[in-house]
Amino acid sequence: MNKKLIALAMVLLLAVGGLFAAAYTGTLPGAVTATLNANIGDYLYHGFVDASAPTGFLSTKVIADAFDTDPTFEYGYKTNISSTYGFEFRMIVGDFVHEDVSTGAVIKISDVTVDTVPIYPISGYYLLLSKTGAETQESVDVVISPAKAAGNDHLGVPIGASEFYGSTTAVAGAYTSTVTISVVAV
Repeated sequence: MNKKLIALAMVLLLAVGGLFAAAYTGTLPGAVTATLNANIGDYLYHGFVDASAPTGFLSTKVIADAFDTDPTFEYGYKTNISSTYGFEFRMIVGDFVHEDVSTGAVIKISDVTVDTVPIYPISGYYLLLSKTGAETQESVDVVISPAKAAGNDHLGVPIGASEFYGSTTAVAGAYTSTVTISVVAV
C-alpha cells in the first residue's frame, strides 16, 4: 500500500508542478512610479538662550532682585535662512517704573554692556546682533545696570536725585523695567 501511496503522491506532485512551470506569455502592465517630495522650511529662532527649551531659546525671562545684582542674560539666534537676507536684532531698554505709575517714580538705567563692552543706542535702540552673511547662529551676553548714583543715564540724560537705587528720596515699592528685542529685516 505504501508503494501505491507514493506513486499517487508522485503523480500529484508532477501535475501540480506542471501548472507552475508554464510562464505567462501575455502582456504585463508597465512599472509604476512614486515621486517623493520634501521641503525644509526656513526658520529663525531667537531669544534668551536656554538649552532646555525645544528651540534653545526662551521668549520671556524674569530676573528678580535687579537692583541688587545687575540683570544679566544671554541672547542669541539660530537660523537656516540664506545669506542673501539680512537681519538686525534690536533691543529697547526701559527705565524701572514704579508699580504705581501715578507716582511718576522711575529708577534710570545707567549702562548697557554686550560681551563686557559698553554699547550705545542708535535712534533709541541697541543693535545686539546683525546677521548679514552666512552666519547660522550667534549669541551675546547682555548686562543692564540700574543707576546707583547721580550722573547721566544710558541715553545721556541726567539722573535726578530720586531716580537711582539707593537714593534717600526714591519712592518705596516695586519697580519693573521692560526689555524688548525685535528682529528687523535689513
